[in-house]
Amino acid sequence: MATFLQKNPKKRFTTSYIIALSLIALMSITSQLIIRGVLSKQEKDARVINISGRQRMLSQKISKLALQLEKESEYERYFDLKKEFEQVIELWSSSHYGLIERKEGMGLGGENSTDVTTMFDGIKYNYELIEEAAFSLIKSDLDTDKHKLVAQILMNEGDFLKGMNSITFQYDFESTSRIQTVKKIEIVILIITLTTILLEALLIFRPAVIAMTRYLSKLTEKNHELEVAHQDLKISNELKKHAQEELIAQLQENHNLQMSINQELEVKIEERTKEIQEQKEEILQQSQELQAQNDRIFDQNLQLSKVYKKVTDSINYARRLQNAMLGSRKSILAHFTDGFIMSKPKDLISGDFYWFHKNDDFKLLVAADCTGHGVPAAFMTMIGNILLNNIIIENKIVEPSKILEELDARLYQFLNSKRAEKVYDGMDIAIVRIDEAKKEITFGGAKRPMFIRRSNGEFEIFKGARVTIGYTSKQYEKIYPSVTTNYKTGEQFYLCSDGYQDQFGEKDNMKFQQSNLISLIESLGGVNMDEQKKVLRKSFDDWKGNVPQTDDVLIVGIEL
Repeated sequence: MATFLQKNPKKRFTTSYIIALSLIALMSITSQLIIRGVLSKQEKDARVINISGRQRMLSQKISKLALQLEKESEYERYFDLKKEFEQVIELWSSSHYGLIERKEGMGLGGENSTDVTTMFDGIKYNYELIEEAAFSLIKSDLDTDKHKLVAQILMNEGDFLKGMNSITFQYDFESTSRIQTVKKIEIVILIITLTTILLEALLIFRPAVIAMTRYLSKLTEKNHELEVAHQDLKISNELKKHAQEELIAQLQENHNLQMSINQELEVKIEERTKEIQEQKEEILQQSQELQAQNDRIFDQNLQLSKVYKKVTDSINYARRLQNAMLGSRKSILAHFTDGFIMSKPKDLISGDFYWFHKNDDFKLLVAADCTGHGVPAAFMTMIGNILLNNIIIENKIVEPSKILEELDARLYQFLNSKRAEKVYDGMDIAIVRIDEAKKEITFGGAKRPMFIRRSNGEFEIFKGARVTIGYTSKQYEKIYPSVTTNYKTGEQFYLCSDGYQDQFGEKDNMKFQQSNLISLIESLGGVNMDEQKKVLRKSFDDWKGNVPQTDDVLIVGIEL
């Protein structure tokens, strides 16, 4: 190598240096191409993982909207919910097939691994059942029974979510594995690059240094030739001196030019300062205008707060009227051995109400749940009280089935007799008639049950009719049967609205469910009624957490 460099040092050294740099550059380019390829895949992996994770949110939203569709009774709201539900299903379905087929149009190019494909096959059955039920819900109308379809969605949602979680984790694992592989390749390329640099130092640069040393020794032998060129150097120095004088003159000219430029800059700065001052005055004027606008907004907010106070005062007064109409809970419970009335309105005033009447022969206790909540539902409670007073007290109808029939007919007539447009409001209600002389309880209900805890520890459930009071499609005959059962002293019975069981929980966003409410009440055997009320209220608050209350809550417990 040294002999090779000595023949033509410049050309040979340049050639060797270019070869060395080319090898290093090749390694760097290769590393960059690998990294860019992985980054491109990583972008698609991120897109895939994002859409895969989004499927969980969409499936939960499908369940939530399905529950709302099952519950909704207003046509316009039902139409809006179904439209939103259809959009969510479309996005959910396209995302699912996009992940399976890795559609390039969705930014999901590539192919799924065998593991991912197997996982998708594992949740195919759950997906198809959810999709089937969802499309059936979309095709259904307001009056269609949707309970089975919603149950089918909820039953398969958990397995689908679990499968999607596994798929998302698998996508993330595969992406991480690719990154680890690239890191290993980068380490290999780094080792090769460092080895190349070491070999270049040993095989190129070291021989080059030796060759240059020998080359310099030859230059030393030619120093005497520099003496000949000494005179030429003196002449060159004279030329250099002349050039320096010209350079000084040029620098002086540049200095004068700089001074002229500085003067022009001072003029421009002064003009700019004046412009800024004018802008400052304009900003000050705008600030004053904004302050005036703020003052006007403050006055408007003050007026709005006064209006809000009037509305709140009116609602509070309506609440006092409603409480006065319902009567004292203590006075009602005083007619029984023990008991409690747990009422927890969603708003200031409630759409759930209780009603009590005692004559010489019977005691009658009612628990009702009117359509909706808040002010509209509170009006329905007043109408219900008036109708019950008229039917039971004035007309002396005391058979629960007859009371329900009369209440249904009169409420429907009251809401629709003078209207061109039908009013689809009503109430779910449970009525208990107690004959203390015969120790009999007669129960009648419209979509609301009665629970009885027997003295031997057994817990019985009496279901009400499956039709409500008031609104109807007129496609079926309304029948409200009564059932009579004996009781013993010390036995307890319970009436409730559906607000407790329909409350969504903070942890899993699921309803409490009637079966859990029954189990909770059944577990309170041997506990006094006041303590039962405390346990029921605490369980409700713990389940709800920070989730807004869904509906009015009413539970009446009586010890006979």
